[in-house]
Amino acid sequence: MERIQKLQQEARTRENHLMRALNEATLSEASQAGFDTPCAISLEEIRSSIPADTVLVEYFSLSDRQVGCVLSREKLNIRPVTVQSRTRKLLQLLQFQISKFRLDPQYVKTFAESMQASTVAHLRSLYEELVLPIRDLLQGKHLVFLPHGLLHYVPFHALHDGEAYLVDRFEVSYAPSAGVYALCRSKPANSAGGSLIFGIDDAQAPSIREEVEAVSKIVPDARLFIGSEATEKVLRTHGASSRIIHIATHGYFRHDNPMFSSIRLGNSYLSLYDLYHFNLPAELIVLSGCATGLNVVTAGDELIGLERGFLQAGAQSLVLSLWDVHDDSTKEFMIDFHARLQRGGSSTEALRAAMLELRMHWPHPYYWAPFTLIGKG
Repeated sequence: MERIQKLQQEARTRENHLMRALNEATLSEASQAGFDTPCAISLEEIRSSIPADTVLVEYFSLSDRQVGCVLSREKLNIRPVTVQSRTRKLLQLLQFQISKFRLDPQYVKTFAESMQASTVAHLRSLYEELVLPIRDLLQGKHLVFLPHGLLHYVPFHALHDGEAYLVDRFEVSYAPSAGVYALCRSKPANSAGGSLIFGIDDAQAPSIREEVEAVSKIVPDARLFIGSEATEKVLRTHGASSRIIHIATHGYFRHDNPMFSSIRLGNSYLSLYDLYHFNLPAELIVLSGCATGLNVVTAGDELIGLERGFLQAGAQSLVLSLWDVHDDSTKEFMIDFHARLQRGGSSTEALRAAMLELRMHWPHPYYWAPFTLIGKG
């Protein structure tokens, strides 16, 4: 036991030394080491990347005031929406409701109706703070939300206007910023090539195997690797030429050091730091598992999490989860999402339709709303 504690302390010390070196590195040194460096993109370039039926909704924080910026090909509107202290409190209440699903299943079953009512009430309050002040500006089929600060943790697609969820009225996707959205729209990706499917199941997620076996029969030219076969070497070898990558596993978010947040593979853990040295130029990467979309927001609204790593590795679009997901409902959602995608719909259309279908059987947002589409969309 003493030896394990000593090794853990040594690992943390080395992690801290590495992070200090990265933070102190010059832009040139960071680029040579394989890390992304800032890239300025003009308003004209961003506008030219926006499809005709799409609107970008970006938020900024000015002291405690939150401001909404709505950008289309033709117009730019900026309005104050709410105050940060209010949305922080509402988000905490929403996250508390979601966390109740970690309790005993009998509790969840007994109080299902009241839990759903409370969750929808918080989603409606967030809608009234963040969306209602700019609702008349949202003219289009597809909304791309570009959050700021704590708003990165808000499921905008699940916000409720009193009659319907936002996803009932729009296709919804996300991006870390307008610049990243424009880059995802323009970056090259594998337009041909097969699909790479990983499944790492365990006792807590027994449906993963059934999920990946079903997905491998839907997507084109699938290579399926399960358990110990789903290794980092296989991902590095086949991921570089795959058009679609689907990884069903657990994500582990490191609040103490987000750079070492990871997903579990068959024989190791793949961290954000590792991803910076991968080449995965897929059109779509899906992470079907718990908490794969969690990030920490640092000074300057910089996101550090698996999302950043997969975008840096070359992905055009990502599907990630905002919270710990339910095993059976996730399996249903993923199978339906891929089936719709292969029938010719866009990723945003397929995601929206799969959510609406799942909601008919699993009405609480905990089940149908954890997944977000990030990037090109």
